[in-house]
Amino acid sequence: MAKTFVADRSAVMSPRTAKYVEAMIRGGDNFDYNKWLKEVREEEAQARHVLTSNTRPDVVAAQVDNPINRSDSRDPRPNLGPALINNPRTSSRLHRQAESQTRKARLRRWLEKVHRAWNDFQSSRRRDAVYNYLQAVSTIVEHFRVRRRTKGLLRRAFEFANLPFAKNADPFSAVIRCTCDDNLDSKTISKWAGALRYVARCKQPDTRLKSFMKEAGGVNACADLYARRCRKRDFLFLSNKLHCALYEA
Repeated sequence: MAKTFVADRSAVMSPRTAKYVEAMIRGGDNFDYNKWLKEVREEEAQARHVLTSNTRPDVVAAQVDNPINRSDSRDPRPNLGPALINNPRTSSRLHRQAESQTRKARLRRWLEKVHRAWNDFQSSRRRDAVYNYLQAVSTIVEHFRVRRRTKGLLRRAFEFANLPFAKNADPFSAVIRCTCDDNLDSKTISKWAGALRYVARCKQPDTRLKSFMKEAGGVNACADLYARRCRKRDFLFLSNKLHCALYEA
């Protein structure tokens, strides 16, 4: 049986290509190829200058590799080489690493946006300023709930606030707790989270959160409505689910 040789990334890529892959993974959505290429060219120019001042011209020509000056310069991006392209395991691993870094960076920026909404609420004197913050919390939780990535949201939210990860935490409560700079007590967090759960259950998609909550009587009223109407139904649903599981067992 023929053996498949999986080459190490550093062994199949030139130094410039290795730098390109690492910068692309590290930068994620913020990766600027032109800026990176300019920095690399400056480093290579400096290296050539040092070699030229300390080495004979014939040795410099043999040692310095400048892929930008090659005959085919239509695309100056580094060539990953056939060994890397033809290796599915290596290319797949690099793709997963880049995708993971990109998702983490994107989610962190979203959490920072929610945190800015909290700061705006704290600095505002308007009575209804809290609705903009609650809208930001509701949007991020619903986005990841629909995509069934709530656990990933919880993990990054607790990392964002440097808090221990609680995988069974309520998403609304967790996002509020992790973006409020520890300025809310548990009772207020629970009340706001209950109000947002009521909104998630009863608000129509084309209705603004602020309008819906104000028509219902405000944040406190929505939290009371959730406690009186929705919490009991949630408890009965979980009880029936547990009963069915025990019966099937």
